[in-house]
Parts: sequence; C-alpha cells; structure tokens
Amino acid sequence: AHSLDLDPATVVRFAQRLGYDGYPELQREIRDRVREEVLSGRQVEPRSPAEAADLAMTEIARHLELTRLSFPIETVERLVAALDEAERVIILAEGLASGPARSLAGWLEGAGYTVQLAVGGLSEMARALAGGRKRDLAVAIEVVDETPVVSRALSEARRLGLRTAAITAAPAAPSANHAELVISGHASLEPGVGQVVVEALIHALVSVLKRDRPGLFAKIEDKVGELSQRIGGTGS
Repeated sequence: AHSLDLDPATVVRFAQRLGYDGYPELQREIRDRVREEVLSGRQVEPRSPAEAADLAMTEIARHLELTRLSFPIETVERLVAALDEAERVIILAEGLASGPARSLAGWLEGAGYTVQLAVGGLSEMARALAGGRKRDLAVAIEVVDETPVVSRALSEARRLGLRTAAITAAPAAPSANHAELVISGHASLEPGVGQVVVEALIHALVSVLKRDRPGLFAKIEDKVGELSQRIGGTGS
C-alpha cells in the first residue's frame, strides 16, 4: 500500500476479491510457494560446509515438526494453572539446559512469578530445594542426560511434597520419570538439536501463558516503560 500510495484497506479488499479471508492469508500462500519453488530447489555441493549446514537445518526442522504435531497442549494448560498456584518456581538444570532454563526464568520473572534458578550444580540445587515449601513448583529442564543430578533433584522435590514438572527434549529423559507434568519434544540424540527443541517448547509455553494471562505481562511492560523514562531522564 505504501509503495503504490494506496489505502491499506484497498489491499485487503484486493486479497478478498481473490478469494482470501484477508491479506495475511494471501501473504502466507506467497511465502509457502516461495519456500516450495525456490528454497526447496537450492543445490549444495556434496561434503561441503553448505551441505553440513543444510543437513543440520533439515534435521532441526524435522524434529521441530514432530514436536509441533505432538505438542501436549492439555499438559501445558495444567502447567499454567500450576504456575498460578505456586508461591515460588524452582528451575533445575545443568549443562546445555542452562540456557533454556535462564530463558524460562527470565520470562516468568517478567510476568511477576517468584523464581529461583538453580543451574550451578549439585550444591545450588540442594540449597534451592532445602528451602522448598509445599506450594512451590519444581521444574526440571533437560536436553540430554549429562548426569543424574537433575532427575535426582526432581525426585527429591517430589519426596518433599513439591509439585513437579519437566520440560525435556525427548519423552525418555530421566526427569520425565519424576514429574507430574511432562512437556517433551521429539529430538534426536544430537545435543544441539535437543537444545533447539527445548527452547521451542519454552517459547510455546510462554506464548500460551501470554495468551491465557495477558495481564501479567501487561503490568510488567507498563512498569518497564515507566522505569525506562525515569532512567533515561524523561520521566518526572
């Protein structure tokens, strides 16, 4: 509309005249056709860096698609309800799962949840659980079974009477055996793929949380805006 100096409503009507519900549907079909007709025909040299990158991306896309198709939305909604009831969320992780765990912690803190992140090893997890209370929620993040520490910590959390959940790259992850609520992907044994899948699961969880509890994020965004003005010297 900008390029042709038209009212955006004219573009919407044009898309509808072609049989689409609106412009986004037309845009989506164009993207799909580009992906199928242009990107799928890209050729790479055998045993080249481009082939290695292409194979890696293809593997990630395949496992993400399997994860999307089996995404446990009912379990995610139960986890959102458990977050509402939790006085504190204890996030347990190590190794490759530490990054996704920090990502989840940041989102939850941004929504106003009280979070304790335990990614520093055995003593940090033990310290977090030592102060555990009945209404706390322990969440294990697991990419690969590096050591049994995370799954044992989650087992101990359950023994102490805490609610437990696990976000894992694959259903067979040890932490899943000790969690009431399990959100798992379908990643291969390749750690890098598992890390991407777990990040995707956390992104999907946060997206559901934003949709179901929009007020939580709105409050913090208002506060961030206010503080940004004060820090920048533009507020009163």
